[in-house]
Amino acid sequence: MEFSLENLYSVEKDVDSVFGAVFGVNWTEVNKTTVTKFDKATLTNLVLSAVSVLGKSKEVLRSAATSVEQLRKEQIENQKTLLKLQEDLLKSKSDQVVEVQKTVKDEIRSFSDAVKKGCPEAGMTKTLVKAAVKTAVKAAVTEDDRTKSFMVFGL
Repeated sequence: MEFSLENLYSVEKDVDSVFGAVFGVNWTEVNKTTVTKFDKATLTNLVLSAVSVLGKSKEVLRSAATSVEQLRKEQIENQKTLLKLQEDLLKSKSDQVVEVQKTVKDEIRSFSDAVKKGCPEAGMTKTLVKAAVKTAVKAAVTEDDRTKSFMVFGL
């Protein structure tokens, strides 16, 4: 008998019917007093029915144990797969971070580096920067709208 909820409920029903038919009570209520009331033939039938139910129970439990073991193995495999995927994701993210760091280091320059590259003479760079700052400051001061903020970076 293979494990399934139907088979489990069937065994449970068999247990209840054996004890209910013989004793007229639930199996949890059977005690020494209720058993001593019956004759040998009734007790023989009860033992045979109980053996049958125990056999079915054993089959269901063995099948359930096999199913549980299979599920446990599948869970272990799924966890291994999950760990592998997480490692791959971490490696991918690490590679992306290294790539971004390389890009930042190699390709992003400061404003002053860009100005220096555009104006090779050092004196010309200072003059150009001073003139640009003066023009920007004058434009900000002459405007009537004082709600705007003006910031100078890289000096």
